[in-house]
Amino acid sequence: MMWGKIALAMSAFAANSIFCRLALADRMIDPYSFSMIRIVSGVLALAVLLRSVEKLKPQRENWKGGLCLTGYILAFSVAYMQLDAGLGALLLFGTVQISMALYAVYNGEKVTWFRGMGLSVAFLGILLLFLPATHAPSLFYAFMMILAGLSWAGYSLIGMSTAQPMIMTYNNFIWAVPICLLLSLVSMPNLYIHWNGLALAIISGAFTSSLAYVLWYDLLKHLDRMTASTLQLSVPCLALLAGVIFLNETLSLRMLFATIMVLSGIGLLIFAGRKIAVVQHIAKND
Repeated sequence: MMWGKIALAMSAFAANSIFCRLALADRMIDPYSFSMIRIVSGVLALAVLLRSVEKLKPQRENWKGGLCLTGYILAFSVAYMQLDAGLGALLLFGTVQISMALYAVYNGEKVTWFRGMGLSVAFLGILLLFLPATHAPSLFYAFMMILAGLSWAGYSLIGMSTAQPMIMTYNNFIWAVPICLLLSLVSMPNLYIHWNGLALAIISGAFTSSLAYVLWYDLLKHLDRMTASTLQLSVPCLALLAGVIFLNETLSLRMLFATIMVLSGIGLLIFAGRKIAVVQHIAKND
């Protein structure tokens, strides 16, 4: 059951990359409008699910989650105006993995040989998948994707302590509305929306963002920081495979081998996490 939820959440994250790339690459919508519509759609979808006025009151302490969510969604959209999908995914999820793994080590999580091997194999798979086919990006857009990765890492770390994933996700989205609106005001003259872009932003916000983030927060209660960071390295692989299916991109042997490496690294990390849990359980009973 848990593996099914993980697969669903990662698939939704990959879908967000596809929706955003489609909308921005074909200039169906500007990144600020896409981000704002995505956030508002998420708020409305969660409000319908919660159906309680009492539960819909935003909590003051959730402003950090709202700030991280806005930073991720807005920087992600701006970066994909120029970055190719491969390099963008590498920067985003490479940043997420490295920052969450370092935070985990800082907080005392053990890095066993198997864990170190899993992290290395998964990250090398990402490098193999994307680096040879990319060109040097604009520093500004590269920085924006790294900012998106740091924001998503922060958003994930905040969610690891929540007992009510849906309510906390709703509050994060509520806080993200005014923050995103303020950051978007500087680009008011450059806003444009076409119907296809509007539809992609609504689908991204109402389904593959808000609902997927609730699922992700629920999963985070059962994952340690290192496992959570490495699981997300599967998203660039899924996005690339989705590009082959839906965007007629080519599936190469290098792509297939790199995907196997990433999934093998994730498998090693999960195995190491279970081994540590068993050892801790035995020690506790002794």
